[in-house]
Amino acid sequence: MSISMKSWVFAAIAATLIAVQPVFAEPSGTFRHGEQAKLITMDPHQHTGGGASYLRPVYETLFDRDPEGAIVPVLAESYEAGGTEMTIQLKQGVKFSDGSDFNAEVAAANINRVIELGVNASMKLADKAEVIGDHAIRITLKTPDPSIVDALTGPAGMMVSMAGMQDSALDRNPVGTGPYVYSAQESREGEVRVYLPSDTFRNPEEQGLERVEILEIPDNTARLNALKTGQIDLAIFLSSPQAAIVDKSPGIQLLRLPGGTTYHLSILDREGTQVPAFADPRVRMAMNYAINREAFSKAVEFGLSVPASQPYTDGLWLHDPALAGRYSYDLEKAKSLMTEAGYQDGFEFTIPSIPIFASRLEAVAGFFKEINITMNIQTVEPGTLARRSRTTDFPATNLVWNNGIDPKFMTTYYVAEDAVFNPFKITPDPELMALSDKGLSMSDEADRAPVYFEMFEKLAEESYLIFITTTPILFGASDAVVNNETVQYRPGTDTPYFRGLRVDN
Repeated sequence: MSISMKSWVFAAIAATLIAVQPVFAEPSGTFRHGEQAKLITMDPHQHTGGGASYLRPVYETLFDRDPEGAIVPVLAESYEAGGTEMTIQLKQGVKFSDGSDFNAEVAAANINRVIELGVNASMKLADKAEVIGDHAIRITLKTPDPSIVDALTGPAGMMVSMAGMQDSALDRNPVGTGPYVYSAQESREGEVRVYLPSDTFRNPEEQGLERVEILEIPDNTARLNALKTGQIDLAIFLSSPQAAIVDKSPGIQLLRLPGGTTYHLSILDREGTQVPAFADPRVRMAMNYAINREAFSKAVEFGLSVPASQPYTDGLWLHDPALAGRYSYDLEKAKSLMTEAGYQDGFEFTIPSIPIFASRLEAVAGFFKEINITMNIQTVEPGTLARRSRTTDFPATNLVWNNGIDPKFMTTYYVAEDAVFNPFKITPDPELMALSDKGLSMSDEADRAPVYFEMFEKLAEESYLIFITTTPILFGASDAVVNNETVQYRPGTDTPYFRGLRVDN
């Protein structure tokens, strides 16, 4: 079954991503967001990992998701997709903050830049973009991709001006079509990023804020204290003691939003180049059985998470009930598998960590010690974990899987030989690739789900992805933010909408 959608044209009001708000004469107030990830780059096409909130005030995407999760147009006007082609009609009269026009030439150049850089895994199946009219482009795919529109709601779909793409300083000099512009003069490296209303933005009624500040606060305690003292209005949290404290503190609240992330280990060296034991699936399965997920959730994540043996949590169409509890804690089975594989005396390996993952890895290291595996933890610079996990620097890593993304990313992130997190370039099981291709050939969720269930079962057998717990998206917010109807959250992400947001302070 091929991807096929009728061309759909959106009403003018669909350009607004949130409910219609009252029109104010001038922007007012400052909104302060606490970000746990350090800023690495403001070049959206080079962006990996967390910290997308630094990009959202400046850049608009071709499409976005509204608060209910439906895909809506932003810089696109309409689209038509079928097989390996997608045509997009673009909005007219849009300008970048440098005064240049947004048109088909610049849109195609952006998409081709994303493809050529190869950083964004969501565009791995795209081949090229072509101009087919002043405000129309065609994207050609290598194979059918039912989630290509969704890919264009994130950094891959963010549009940079032509001059911006040629600027070697784009990482700190962003030029987009969004409601705000970055103020390098008022920002402080490593501390706070400041954004001011853009003079060229076409919908000034959606520029509700006089100033947006995004503070870099990777330390959980510092972020909690900033929220409690009113230095920030909103902050993203992982499951942590600080998140649990937010839930019990007056004047602030912990918001649990749908979607969330699944924390997992990924065995990168699964042919045993650096760590021979990793080549044996029995060892990897032993590691899976050795983790007490219930205890991990309660002790390390303060009951804010649920045990996971698969990438998607209960309640989502891609959650397979048959896999629930597949790797429930069984220390004796883990020890038996280690003995069977000839590694009863254990082995040693090193894994990278960032500060916010430290307590998680320390707990996992304790579980592994019970089966004589020594996991050494090496701290890397915050914001670089994903990048380091794409190299052969480490034989294993730990990451989070976004429950809101399409299952095709299981292949483009981990399974395919050229997958983002397959730095050892290991050839995958042909059966896995056949299932992946079959899933991509369908557009209906009811048809795709059984295919991916089969794929997840196969991955569970190979056990090089060790899923541990799933946590909902956690925001700490002041009471004023909780009661502010203009503050809305982009589904499945750790970023609020900045356009349309208004505060009175």
